[in-house]
Amino acid sequence: MKTAMLFLALLLAQAAPTLEDHVKYLTSDECEGRAEATEGERKAAEYISGIFRDAKIKPVTQEFPTHGGDKGRNVIGIVPGKSDEAVVIGAHYDHLGQSDGKICRGADDNASGTAVVLELAARFGKKPADRTVVLIAFSGEEAGCFGSRYYVNHPAVPLEKTVAMINLDMVGRLKEQLTVFGTDTGDTFRDHLADGKLKIVFNKDPGGQSDHTSFQMKKVPAVHLFTGSHADWHKPSDTPEKLNYAGLKQVADLTELLARRIADTPERMKFQKIGVPEPPAGGVAKGAIPYLGSMPDYGHEGKGVKLAGVAPGSPAEKAGLKEGDILLALNGKEFADVKAYAQSLFARKPGEEITLDVDRGGKRQTVKVTLGSKRPKSDE
Repeated sequence: MKTAMLFLALLLAQAAPTLEDHVKYLTSDECEGRAEATEGERKAAEYISGIFRDAKIKPVTQEFPTHGGDKGRNVIGIVPGKSDEAVVIGAHYDHLGQSDGKICRGADDNASGTAVVLELAARFGKKPADRTVVLIAFSGEEAGCFGSRYYVNHPAVPLEKTVAMINLDMVGRLKEQLTVFGTDTGDTFRDHLADGKLKIVFNKDPGGQSDHTSFQMKKVPAVHLFTGSHADWHKPSDTPEKLNYAGLKQVADLTELLARRIADTPERMKFQKIGVPEPPAGGVAKGAIPYLGSMPDYGHEGKGVKLAGVAPGSPAEKAGLKEGDILLALNGKEFADVKAYAQSLFARKPGEEITLDVDRGGKRQTVKVTLGSKRPKSDE
C-alpha cells in the first residue's frame, strides 16, 4: 500500500494525474500484471481507491469469490445526484499476471478503460449529474467476468434503479473509429451518441465476454466502447507506449457526454432485448465451457471471422492459428459472423477435437483443434 500511495502522492504534488499517468502505474512492475486475487491486483485497487479519494469520492472495496476460492476486488465509487436512479460507468482493471516469466502489462486491456474511469471520477467529483453516477473498477473479468457478475447480484444501487451501464474495455488504440456494442439494448443510446465528435460504428452484436454482458443479462441497457483488436492482445507486448493518449482523451470526453446525457435526461432509458443471452434455468452452470483462445477482429466486414490474435499457450496457438487467419467453418458448418461462430463454438465440449476451415492468404485449409476449458461467468 505504501508504494502505491507514494506514487500517487508524487503525482498529486506535481499536478492532477493524467490518463497516461494512470496507465503507467497500472502497467508498472509494481502491479505485476494485475491478475485477480494477487498482490499486484491489491496494489492496483489501492491506487484506484486513492484516485477516488482525491476526487472526494469515498471508495468501497467489494470482495467476491473467484473460481480458485480466493477473493477478487471490485473498487466502487458513488457520486450522488439529485435522483436515486443511477448510471454505471465501469472498466475491468485486472489482467493476466505473467506469461513465461514476462509481465503481461495489459495497457490497452484494460489499463486504458480503467484510466478513463479514473479521469471521469475527477470530472464527476467536481460536477455531479442529476442522476447518481456509480464508477466501478471490476476485477475478475479475464477469468470470466466474476467481478461484474458478483456486482449485479450485490449492487451498490439496486438494479431496478440502474438506468444504464457504460463499459470501457480496450479503448486505448483509437485510429479512425470507435466501435460501440450493445447500442440497441437501450432505446436512446443512438440518440445520445448521434452528434459525438468521434466516428462511431454501431455493431449489431450486443457484444460478449466483457462486463457489460453481466448487466444486459439482468435487463439493464449496457454498451461496450472499443477501439479495436490488435496483435498485442493478451501478450507482454501490450505496453503503455503503444497507446494513443490523445485518442484516449477523446474516448473519455465521449463517455462523459454519453453518461451526462443519460443521467440528465428526465425520461428513463428503456431496455430492449436484441439477442442478449438469457441465464440458464437454475442459474449459470458451474462446470467449464469450451475455450479456443482467439481474438476476433470486429472491424472485419467480409465473410467469416478474422483473427486479430491468439492467446499465448491457448489451443488456438497450439493448433497453429495466427493473426490474419479467417475462420470460415466449424466441423464443416459455415458461419457468417462472430455471433454465428460463437454459437457453434459453445455448442461443443471442453476436450473435444474440432475441425476449423481457415482462409489463410486466400488459400483454404483445414485445422484440427482440441478445445481447452474455461470457467463460465460466476453467478455467486
